[in-house]
Amino acid sequence: MPKLKETKNIWLYVVLLLLQLLAIFYIKYSNQSLPFSEFSIYFIGNLFLILVYLCLILAQLFNSLKKQNSTFNGKAISFIIVSWVLLVISFLSTKFDLGLNNIYFFGLPGNKIFTGLLLTSFLIGLFSFLLYSLNILLTKNKPSFIKTLYGSMLMIIIFLLMTFIYNNTLSYASGKWQLNKSNNNVSVVLGAAVWTGNLPSPTLAGRVDKSLELLRNGYSGKILVTGSSAPGEMTEAEVAYNYILANGIDSSKISIETKTTSTSEQVQFIKNELSESENIGEIIVISDSYHLPRVIQISRFFDLNIKVAESRHTLDFKDKLYNKVRESIALFIFWCFAL
Repeated sequence: MPKLKETKNIWLYVVLLLLQLLAIFYIKYSNQSLPFSEFSIYFIGNLFLILVYLCLILAQLFNSLKKQNSTFNGKAISFIIVSWVLLVISFLSTKFDLGLNNIYFFGLPGNKIFTGLLLTSFLIGLFSFLLYSLNILLTKNKPSFIKTLYGSMLMIIIFLLMTFIYNNTLSYASGKWQLNKSNNNVSVVLGAAVWTGNLPSPTLAGRVDKSLELLRNGYSGKILVTGSSAPGEMTEAEVAYNYILANGIDSSKISIETKTTSTSEQVQFIKNELSESENIGEIIVISDSYHLPRVIQISRFFDLNIKVAESRHTLDFKDKLYNKVRESIALFIFWCFAL
């Protein structure tokens, strides 16, 4: 009977892990208001999670075959319970206003930061238990909590480093991103910071300048400016709109969107409002080079076909490194949770 009970526990563990993986996928697509039918195994983040959970399941099954059933003990039960609790709270935090959206860190609303911290804790727990299971499988020794915690953080750092390298190896000069001249093309300027006095920051001005260049050289016939605002400011889109008018462009060539607050919301707007239009040729998304890898990945998640153009705005080494590190973290979190 004890052996039968252990077998049932192992399969219960496997089922709960599979259900948890499905729950993560549901949360990812729900976060972006996408039906689950849009799921693709070929998206990097989906494939990554499948591999992580496959390793967790195989480690437990091999441990059971080697009669190392001690892995399925109080720690395994605790992991399942805590990870599910974190996942549910994370999901609920995306559905309710926690009163943190007026607090900004690194340009992000507090609600999103809170959800990101919960999901990061979930990921640390996931990697910790994976290392715990693999350690027992390979060495038959139970590692300490501190050792697995450090190991999981090291894994996250390695994955972030890989994401950073990925960000720095993409080229926007390749044939795939070559632009074609057409008045049916639309340039989409992604919003950026507005400075005191409702002036465009150098980042926003650089993106708008690129859209003006494409318009004047015949690569696009219209410009769409996007982005909402922090409290007390004009929206990013309105500031960009005024900047374009000041450069002598007729208002009939400019469209404006003032509600979106994030890159994923802007990509979603493009998909819903532009991609299905028969009168639009190519959609050219304009942003800074450090931002475009995430724009491309979010667009792929939405199954949206875009071209991209890099802003001419330049940064010093320190600012460039800071933005690339921040974007690498944001891209990794988007891959895992579509946040």
